[in-house]
Amino acid sequence: MRRSTLITRTFGGASLACAAVALSLVYLRYDAPAPRWDILAALGASAVTAGVWVLACRAAPPLGPAPSTVTQQPPAPPRRLPLPARQVGRTTGAVLLMLTPFVLTRLAAGSGGVLSGVLIILVFVVTVKTLLFARRRVSRADVLGKLRVVVQDAARGELRAVRARVGEPVRLRYGTRGDKPGELSVSQYHWLVLRVGGREVKLAASPEEVGTAALCLGGQEGWLCWPERWKLIEQELPAAFVADTGEVIMGLTDPDEALPRLRDTGRADVSDRPVRRLPRTARFLAPVHTWMLGGALLAALITTPVLYVGPGRLPWALDWLLCALAAASVVVLPVRGLGEASQGLPEGVSWTVREESDPSIA
Repeated sequence: MRRSTLITRTFGGASLACAAVALSLVYLRYDAPAPRWDILAALGASAVTAGVWVLACRAAPPLGPAPSTVTQQPPAPPRRLPLPARQVGRTTGAVLLMLTPFVLTRLAAGSGGVLSGVLIILVFVVTVKTLLFARRRVSRADVLGKLRVVVQDAARGELRAVRARVGEPVRLRYGTRGDKPGELSVSQYHWLVLRVGGREVKLAASPEEVGTAALCLGGQEGWLCWPERWKLIEQELPAAFVADTGEVIMGLTDPDEALPRLRDTGRADVSDRPVRRLPRTARFLAPVHTWMLGGALLAALITTPVLYVGPGRLPWALDWLLCALAAASVVVLPVRGLGEASQGLPEGVSWTVREESDPSIA
């Protein structure tokens, strides 16, 4: 895992911006004559900046332990806690990929017609449903709602806190019956082990957050904080670990592990000391982004004849065939990349991987 830098953020954002411009030009200038140098230039700029982004990510400094400051008295829990950062770049890239088949349909339609109009409407409906489905699958509204309770209680000076030490990151692969007979469904959970008074408390978060915390905070001590209103929260309880060096990771804890500490812990005194999120990471992962960037690049190359010659000058069948192949490339290859992402773990971290299954199928 490597640190995000100004160069990685600049070129990553520029690549997404150029791709968005290329897609929007298909609609904003749908009647422009071929060759479409404006779209080709935007696609070329997106490819170049994406290449520079990859190189910048590979050259970025690796993540390492935060500098520790040895003090006689540990600092008090903070009054201000930062919520986890939003994944703006990742979300934008996913939305652009999902919109691409719809844009390619419009490009293939050219000047239009009844059949072309019907296909555009059909693909539009499918695209909207896909976006809504993806939003539901990745939504963290429930988790963020719980984490906001910790932030609000900290601002009022109402926290329950215990001292803890950072342990190892863990991935649990849990097998259950699949949707089809004879099929196994595997769910994956990730958490950071925190040792509190000789016992363990699991702080569950995304694999990237857990891996970053393990690299930067491994072995360090700090405060594990719960909200004062924990009795008003069902199931997993939100918590924040604040290292003595000031880094914060927020996540969910198992009630069975948290309740014994909460009942024996009074309200903690808080201070106005500054704290910060864990360092941002450069997000290039070769097994994942090779498929995604490859699918986008292949789609751009396949549609180049349509953009250069123009859909009105190409044979109707060839025009639609090229755009269909391009749409397939930005669906099939990125899906392969998502599969790699679900199986892989952040690099540079020594993970403990556990395998468990439903007792009924064990």
